[in-house]
Amino acid sequence: MERDEDVLDTWFSSGLFPFSVMGWPDQTDDLKAFYPTSLLETGLDILFFWVARMVMMGLELTDTLPFHTVFLHAMVRDKEGRKMSKSLGNVIDPLEVIGGCSLQSLQERLEGGNLAPKEVVRAKKNNELEFPDGIPECGSDALRFGLLAYTVQGRDISLDVKRVVGYRMFCNKLWNATRFALQFVADFNPTATTLDDLMANDLLVARDRFMISRTMKAAETLNDYLATYRFGDAQQAIYNFWLDDLCDVYLELIKPVVYDKSDENKAKREVAQATLWVSLDIGLRLLHPMMPFVTEELWQRLPGRGTLGPTETPSIMIAPYPECIDSYKNEEAEESMANTMKAIKACRALRASYNIANKVQTHFYLKASGPTEAAATAQIDDIKTLGKASAVEINVADTDMPTTAGTVIVDDQLTVLMDVKGLVDYQVEIKRLKKNLNSTIPSMQTLEKRMAIDGYEDNAPDDLKQSNQEKLEALTIKKSELEGAIENFERLALLDK
Repeated sequence: MERDEDVLDTWFSSGLFPFSVMGWPDQTDDLKAFYPTSLLETGLDILFFWVARMVMMGLELTDTLPFHTVFLHAMVRDKEGRKMSKSLGNVIDPLEVIGGCSLQSLQERLEGGNLAPKEVVRAKKNNELEFPDGIPECGSDALRFGLLAYTVQGRDISLDVKRVVGYRMFCNKLWNATRFALQFVADFNPTATTLDDLMANDLLVARDRFMISRTMKAAETLNDYLATYRFGDAQQAIYNFWLDDLCDVYLELIKPVVYDKSDENKAKREVAQATLWVSLDIGLRLLHPMMPFVTEELWQRLPGRGTLGPTETPSIMIAPYPECIDSYKNEEAEESMANTMKAIKACRALRASYNIANKVQTHFYLKASGPTEAAATAQIDDIKTLGKASAVEINVADTDMPTTAGTVIVDDQLTVLMDVKGLVDYQVEIKRLKKNLNSTIPSMQTLEKRMAIDGYEDNAPDDLKQSNQEKLEALTIKKSELEGAIENFERLALLDK
């Protein structure tokens, strides 16, 4: 046997990597341009095997640190927190999550491995429990986004594929919402100065200023989180921006504006279109590092591609990452929207409590004061839009209030009433609520008897006692709410007579 004359130990050769690939020991142009580097991203498990050796060899052979920052990513484990290991049969292949995989394929992979027969049987049972229908196709964007969400956990990621499937649904929501929004801006012609021109427009209303302000704050937050390696927080921030601010609020609020193509509404419509286009463009660029494929596809479909001048890039990948313009943030508009949404949620809660169908519009009366009154007055059209209202009246005299009104007291600044006359079959609702009450009371009584058994306080585990107490409190609240609703419907039925 002869020893090979040209073999380096794995970690020895890896330690040389930062400079050896640049032509070292010669002072090549590549070595001058790309060494030293700045950031190394790796796992904690090879901190000594690799990172320390790169540092030592870099100092010894080049008198220079090979990098100034090391980012240690979390380790991916299975959903029970066990290390993914071939010997356990719990390794999840990323390609199986991206492209989907049947249960049969998962089982066949176990059979083709080197597991002991007993371990194969146990791993197959785990697969049958966790993936009875296999792994659904999630795509690389959803997997990437899901793994980023897990980084808030710290050093370990207990990966649950079902959560990745949830982010696949977010990809669908993003796709559908943007495609839906594109019809609103199909006839809009953006320019390189659309944002600045928009902010100089006197026709911006509270919802427009709110959306621009939230977009600027999203850019500010994302830049801060990415610069400090808080990738999980960055993922959550852009997720909330798309779902809450853009899709659930602004996109819904501007529907009446963009659908109205009359000459009288042309200027307001263009303001809404510009605001939406700016929000979509910046929102997609903010999200791009976390979801590169779907954002590229949607960004290319925005109107104006190829017409925005010399600063426009052919791909979102090389477009500048958005930055916050402080002067475009607007705390007053955000506060107004917060108060408006408070009123809208109360309107929706009232409709839900009376089982009002979505297609039926209702008449609301608001008793408001302070900032809530100012917001409701300024954004009364927005309350009508999202509250599905035929009319909204603010601070009407008590003598002009209908007697057949349902009421919800939000806080000391807001009470919302809704006229239910002719909209509700009181007897049907009373019957439904009593049926619910009759099933709630026995559950409550059973739990109370269980908690009153001798020795319960001394012998029951603390977590069980806490759980039972929380259940009892929830059932007590539910019972009180049902009794109040029944009493209210009986009052309304009597008034109707």
